[in-house]
Amino acid sequence: MVKVKDVMKRNVITVDPELSIADVAKIMTNNRIGSVIVLDGQRPVDIITDDDIVGVVARGQDPKKVKIKDVESKRRLISASPDDDILKLTKKMVKSGVKRVPVIKDGKLQGIVSDKEILLVAPELLDVLSEKLRARVERVAQPDQTISGICENCEGYSDDLRNVGGRWLCEECRS
Repeated sequence: MVKVKDVMKRNVITVDPELSIADVAKIMTNNRIGSVIVLDGQRPVDIITDDDIVGVVARGQDPKKVKIKDVESKRRLISASPDDDILKLTKKMVKSGVKRVPVIKDGKLQGIVSDKEILLVAPELLDVLSEKLRARVERVAQPDQTISGICENCEGYSDDLRNVGGRWLCEECRS
């Protein structure tokens, strides 16, 4: 049984809630990461993701003026313990709709786990994670709309996938 501590990244970029979203975006870009953990002292209190930054911009807010503490989080912080089972964590991530989870022990940040780390050590969990992706795509794409992605029949990439009977198929496989 694979444990969270076996797959987590130990070096986690953390930020203060007083930082601006623009500063967080620079930190994330410079470190080539999709999230940062917000600390109140030594205690993890939130996670800011690339989606949060896009949300600030989409609402027409100035990222230089909006502070992390002012970003309305639509989720509660989902966390894991280093001794949690990776399968249970994967299911928790899918149910909560998150891609990254801080690892906390005794109130202190120990690391972070993302769906990428899980797939590297346990590729058999791809089916569990793909449930999340499928549900997300079906929520976003209209039945007559095309999307880009992997065809569920031939497994080739296409910019012209359409939903046929609940499966995303490329033009060739729809014929």
